[in-house]
Amino acid sequence: MKKFFVFLLLANMFTAFYFYSRSDEGASAQILLIHPEKIKLLPARVACLKWGKLADLVAQYVQTEISKWESGQNRVTEIAGDEISMHWVHIPPLRNAREMTKQIEQLDKLGISYWYVQENVNHPWHNAISLAVLPGGADAAALIEELKNKGLERVTESERIMKQFEFEFEIRDPTDQITEHIRQLANRFPETKLEAAECDRL
Repeated sequence: MKKFFVFLLLANMFTAFYFYSRSDEGASAQILLIHPEKIKLLPARVACLKWGKLADLVAQYVQTEISKWESGQNRVTEIAGDEISMHWVHIPPLRNAREMTKQIEQLDKLGISYWYVQENVNHPWHNAISLAVLPGGADAAALIEELKNKGLERVTESERIMKQFEFEFEIRDPTDQITEHIRQLANRFPETKLEAAECDRL
């Protein structure tokens, strides 16, 4: 019985040693498969586009346009700022689609650009046409006078508190196509600021 106990003890020791040595060999093999010279660390910062000074209404429009992209939305980060009083230059809500069509035709004939039509039947500004959002009352008054001199009669402005006013968009490592999309959008809003910069990768 004593010899049998010693035999079992030796067998267990041999088995443990065998599996331990095999695990060491596996770990060594895995270590050999790693090539440190081929490991490349990604930079913490990357090239990006920074697009700032976007009022709330402009930011909403940009969000809608970006959502239409086939890809690249994951490269865009939106950063919200503080509340500020803004002056919204617009054509008041029109009664129906027919009036809307006639008004847009007039804008086209006069060479006046617009960038936002409120299309929400539950919204008090449904069928209003946004023409600009400006930080100063004097700028808004000057624009209205200019538009009326061009022949646009139904134009007005209202002062609004824009929550999280100066939105900023960061577009990390943009492709040529995304850069072109952003530049086309930024050209529609000359009061905003688009510049090349560096941003955090994440």
